[in-house]
Amino acid sequence: MSAHGVVERPGPFCTIQDLGRRAGRRAGLAPGGAMDQRAYLWANRLLGNDPGAAALEITLGGFALRFAVETVVAMTGTGCAATLDGVETGAWRTMRVRPGHLLRLGYGTTGMRSYLAFPGGLDVTTAFGSASAVVRDGLPGLLGRPLRPGETLRWRAPDHRCPVRRVPDELIPPPPDSLTVSLVIGYEWGEFSRAERDQVFDATWTIDPASDRTAIRLVGPSLTTGPRVLDSTPLVDGTVQVTGDGLPLVFTRDRPTIGGYAKLGSADPIALDALAQARPGTPVRFVRADPDVLRSALARRESFFRITSCPRTPVSAP
Repeated sequence: MSAHGVVERPGPFCTIQDLGRRAGRRAGLAPGGAMDQRAYLWANRLLGNDPGAAALEITLGGFALRFAVETVVAMTGTGCAATLDGVETGAWRTMRVRPGHLLRLGYGTTGMRSYLAFPGGLDVTTAFGSASAVVRDGLPGLLGRPLRPGETLRWRAPDHRCPVRRVPDELIPPPPDSLTVSLVIGYEWGEFSRAERDQVFDATWTIDPASDRTAIRLVGPSLTTGPRVLDSTPLVDGTVQVTGDGLPLVFTRDRPTIGGYAKLGSADPIALDALAQARPGTPVRFVRADPDVLRSALARRESFFRITSCPRTPVSAP
């Protein structure tokens, strides 16, 4: 079958993602899925796609795609200046393209990830019900690696037509200069000293450059009195675990299925979208979460994006 588009430049790290792999945990597979689910869901909504349709996650820009068909696509996310055949085009909107058009994303100075959605979603192989790529899991083809130059893409509804749509300005999140993350206290919270528990909320942490799709690593005061290793227990997106160096990390989409280091609790899933866009050095502060407030926000998000079956991870309010 002929290609609908050819990737001329994939940039530093471009993968196919959806809402994540709900099955496969028994086999030790990470869930994967879009790091910034708000931006990803908006890209699909702009096209009228199923909320879980496969799309491209483009990290740090440097991306170029040559189109072979006339169609309409949607781009969301932060930090990358985009041009279509040399004409600047904004994000958080749909755009009409014609055969031969070249979409380029530059290297941005703010934000981390952009999302490019296609009509009907990308037509790709799935495993355990998901097209999400998790590099370390070693699944075949694009399920286990980033895109390469010359990669061909097809999408499910190339002849789809829709009016030009934009996300309202008031719903577009700004690039995060600093973050406040609500923390749901976990059952291992008491393993840490009172002084360290206070320090979790009093300290200003910063995002470490070693952060990736597995976890956002935080730099700050070392929490050294809590136990380093406990019995391994399940992890979820947002679990905040303190490793042997006494520093917390916030697990994200490519997390392991279990972990044995002491855990402070779980970060609000709403905050994971902003953490996915935060650059190294961004200040982060924790506040104690109100679970009822979080549940209400998650329910609004699911309703707004018409997520009728609960995804692998709750997603945040629009």
